[in-house]
Amino acid sequence: MQRAFDTTLERLLGDWRGPVLLAVSGGIDSMTMLYLVQHSALNLDFAVAHVNFSLRPGDCDCDEALVHDICQKAGIPFYTKKFDTAAYASGKGISIEMAARELRYGWFSSLMAENGYGRLLVAHNQNDSAETMMLNLLRGTGLRGMCGIREANGDIIRPMLGFSRADIEAFAAKNGISFREDYTNSDVEISRNRLRCNVFPEFEKINPSFLNTFSAEARHFAQAEEILDGLFAEKRASLCNERDGVACISIEALAAEPHKAYWMFRLLEPCGFTATQVSFALEAIDAQSGKEFYSATHRLIRDREFFKLYPLTDTSLPRIEVTVFDRTGDFDPRKHPADMLYADADTIQLPLKVRPWSNGDRFRPLGMQTSRLVSDFFSDLKLDLEQKRRAGIVYFEDSDGEYITAVAGIPSPRIDDRYKITPSTKRIAAIVLK
Repeated sequence: MQRAFDTTLERLLGDWRGPVLLAVSGGIDSMTMLYLVQHSALNLDFAVAHVNFSLRPGDCDCDEALVHDICQKAGIPFYTKKFDTAAYASGKGISIEMAARELRYGWFSSLMAENGYGRLLVAHNQNDSAETMMLNLLRGTGLRGMCGIREANGDIIRPMLGFSRADIEAFAAKNGISFREDYTNSDVEISRNRLRCNVFPEFEKINPSFLNTFSAEARHFAQAEEILDGLFAEKRASLCNERDGVACISIEALAAEPHKAYWMFRLLEPCGFTATQVSFALEAIDAQSGKEFYSATHRLIRDREFFKLYPLTDTSLPRIEVTVFDRTGDFDPRKHPADMLYADADTIQLPLKVRPWSNGDRFRPLGMQTSRLVSDFFSDLKLDLEQKRRAGIVYFEDSDGEYITAVAGIPSPRIDDRYKITPSTKRIAAIVLK
């Protein structure tokens, strides 16, 4: 096992021979990896990083103590960090598993940047990869999810993926490697544990070497994914383009595709949309505009000609900044930034305020002699639902009521014609939404 580990590690390190960081939890996998690195013929300069997630009162501290003691006795540089993982997960509205992942990899990345560690060694094994494949299949993550855990992902490398948990257990027993067992690993209410404890033993009855089979299939899936990535890069250019910073998927081009479901999934999956959500979106191809679909991070809007993809952002109103200055003889608003509006400062009252638009709002768009409903103005501009949400009504108030000065925060902001700059304008108010 030592020889196979060294061969794999040397291949994954590539040209890097500087210091590396080992992620060591105290469990059998990472403690075996630590042992293998200690006894490696590569003679690596390395340090150990341990995360205490505070999820198992008392037990987590014992895990930390074990790893610390091993490193102290061997003179290995040791880093540790304690997190309140449950509080972090609750605050962000994510699962404990996702919270732990964000916390540990965020901290590992900081350690590496601060101390010059060029690679992070993580002790995922063959069983972990098979479990990930099955969970991804059940969740519907597409071909990418069937590639299992990859040996390398940027600076993260996994030299233990060629070994099964049985291989590791046998090697640890033979070499007297100390480790601690996480008692939550037997909790079959956790999906990964249910696979490990209940499902995989049944797979083994059907195919005693199913882990090797899964590993081989994962490699095949990864190769197929690379081929499809190339095709997708070409297809994306014909299906999707960016307009005003928004990803727009052509409904006409998508409808003409014989494999539209796959390409739509590839376009939306990075934004957190599931296969089920994608299928619902595809049903809207023949529907009227206005339908919306949500992932945890994005909103997809079925507009007239496009599916438009927006990130979910803060919906609070933007700030407004107004600068008043004396007009110079050569001032021309058409030669100034398009996102800034200009009004005759002596025809308005400061301060200007901003609010969302509402049905019934009217104003006189620049160049018109009569007022129009803001909703009709939006229709003329063919704004989608998200663009309307982001619109800001700029107005001022006096004792007689409210006066809309401009409609801003949209691709074509417009000043009200009553407050435009004229040849007699002496002072100019520059209006910009932040």
